[in-house]
Amino acid sequence: MKRCSSGIHRARSWWGWDADRRRGFTLLEAAVAMMIIGVISAGALSAFAADLRAADRAQRLLPAAALAQDRLAILETTSLADDVLADSLARGRFATPFDDYTWAASARRLPSLPDLIELRVEVSWNAGSFALTERKFEPLPLVLSR
Repeated sequence: MKRCSSGIHRARSWWGWDADRRRGFTLLEAAVAMMIIGVISAGALSAFAADLRAADRAQRLLPAAALAQDRLAILETTSLADDVLADSLARGRFATPFDDYTWAASARRLPSLPDLIELRVEVSWNAGSFALTERKFEPLPLVLSR
């Protein structure tokens, strides 16, 4: 302990300096503070990047879902008695402004339930795809025997 001119004892700090002389940060304190800031910043930036990726995916997925529903509606209104889709119904590319998207469709009768046809439309773009599947009731044509 050190005696001041006023006669009051002042405590020494942990390193031995007077408490009133210690101003500012030590190198160790600054390094720890920078490390904490770096870890928090890295976490915040990774969360921001994940948010941007999700927004980009949603921006691509929403039009793809709407386009797939549109193609599925066309297939629902088409008679599929022979179980074969015409080439114009089986695949194609959407018109502008959706020319980045392509589609492929398929129709097949379910073996266990021959009156049900499974319709599938897959819309694809350069970074992914979206598929919709639906079942349509269409009875087999009756064949009369003599």
